[in-house]
Amino acid sequence: MASRRIVAVGGSDAGISAALRACELDPDGEVTVVVADAYPNFSICGIPYYVSGEVCRWSDLAHRTLADLTATGMQVRTDTLAPASTCSASGFRCVMPTAAPSNCRTTH
Repeated sequence: MASRRIVAVGGSDAGISAALRACELDPDGEVTVVVADAYPNFSICGIPYYVSGEVCRWSDLAHRTLADLTATGMQVRTDTLAPASTCSASGFRCVMPTAAPSNCRTTH
């Protein structure tokens, strides 16, 4: 398979997981994650634990550091927005899954 250029938009768990999986499937590919803020892989769900004092440092809510992510071979662009109009103008083909692929197994 030819190497691909893949851009994952969003630095939360879904975007980072997609980018990590893309790196696994195509080690020669160019994988970039676009993050709107400066905190990739930051656990927004953990904010109540920080507010309550169960987590003392807000930085502990990050699952991985920027260095951890770049060590996987992906590029991470923080403080970057990716509006749909930019994707289209850049020649990107935006893929937005709306349902699980037919070969996915689901559990109930």
